[in-house]
Amino acid sequence: MRKERILIAEDDRTARVSLAELLAGQGFEVQLADTGTEAESILSKNETDLALLDIRMPGSDGLTVLRHERARNSDTALIVMTAQGDSNTAIEAMKCGAFDYVLKPIDFQLLLPQVERALEHRRLTEELKHTRRRNVESTADVAIVGQSAVMQHIYKLIGQVAVSDATVLVRGESGTGKELVVNAIHFNSARAKGPLVKVNCASIPDTLLESELFGHEKGAFTNAVSRRIGRFEEANHGTLFLDEIGELTPAVQSKLLRAIQERTIERLGSNAPVSVDIRLVTATSRNLEEAVQEGEFREDLYYRLNVVTIPLPPLRDRRQDIPALVEYFLHRGGRVASVTAEALTKLSEYHWPGNVRELENTIERALVLAREGIVTKDEIELRPAQSKQGAGWAAQAPLEAGWQVNLAELEKSLVERALIHAEGNKSKAAEVLGIHRRLLYERMRAFKID
Repeated sequence: MRKERILIAEDDRTARVSLAELLAGQGFEVQLADTGTEAESILSKNETDLALLDIRMPGSDGLTVLRHERARNSDTALIVMTAQGDSNTAIEAMKCGAFDYVLKPIDFQLLLPQVERALEHRRLTEELKHTRRRNVESTADVAIVGQSAVMQHIYKLIGQVAVSDATVLVRGESGTGKELVVNAIHFNSARAKGPLVKVNCASIPDTLLESELFGHEKGAFTNAVSRRIGRFEEANHGTLFLDEIGELTPAVQSKLLRAIQERTIERLGSNAPVSVDIRLVTATSRNLEEAVQEGEFREDLYYRLNVVTIPLPPLRDRRQDIPALVEYFLHRGGRVASVTAEALTKLSEYHWPGNVRELENTIERALVLAREGIVTKDEIELRPAQSKQGAGWAAQAPLEAGWQVNLAELEKSLVERALIHAEGNKSKAAEVLGIHRRLLYERMRAFKID
């Protein structure tokens, strides 16, 4: 006989006996109750692994029993049986903490797998309770997770540059954790007590970025009703982090170069130099070498920024760190949660185009759907694998249309898909395509894409 004990709370004798015979035949130890009051008494006295609760019973109804069990933090897995298939009953049962619900008349072939899943869920819950709680800091800002060889190299670089004031360029795809590296550099440096000021150069319109960085005097331009201190001055005696540095316009690049060389800035509308004492850290997901060759990025500024480079690998190149990252996201903020082996395998085999940020969002979503903090493969929702559409298009492209027409059609399709993917955000669309925003604008005009 199996060790699991199952309670059947059902006021209909025929249904109660039939269920008892079915489950006893599978080797379970079966207990019976014909009222909700009796069911509660049994549950409070005996260790029950699973309870099948009828919604309508004399005494306490099934939902009341369910609520009472959850209120006393019982580990018993609970399945509700109901003849009412409406959404209200199902939603209420799940809200009250039921593992699942089944409709009457009960299909025994469907019930048995549900029973097994409920018991497996209970087993995992018990294991989780015996697992030592991780005391992990709740903010993602301070934790860089990973023990792979490439990450060990990153840690060494951070430790070496943190003790200096050298300008650092952090490189890597979007979502790889560049900002976490910047945080680690600042908080492990002699400037840790000073401000850490962050600017995303891609998110600020070109017309406002210069004022954002260097500040302005009253009357410098329309609507400049008062003096404004820029981010360089805000970061004085601390660290200034410029993200997506490759998006700067030539005018801002020129002014930034002067600020780096002379450690002084001038507010818009003023010729008076202002001295600043900062440590500059920048980051980019662009290929700056290509931007220099194409004349879109100043070569002298590139060398000023590229004093020490910290290259962050994409997640697909450090898959051995995925289990540790999953554990970190699961237990962040002191949460008690776990992941099944199947779910972890599914996560480890995925290609993660959105890198660590995509993994974090996937785990957060899974935890919302997970029962009692146990993430199974069913809660893991991943993007469909990239299909080989390029080969299909190449095979179907009409030769008579010619080289230029076919390439133009493909290019137009890529631009449109990128804009849809980025929900109209041109900077993000350009990043997805791996091109500069100016080139994206040029192709949009050429193809008359609004």
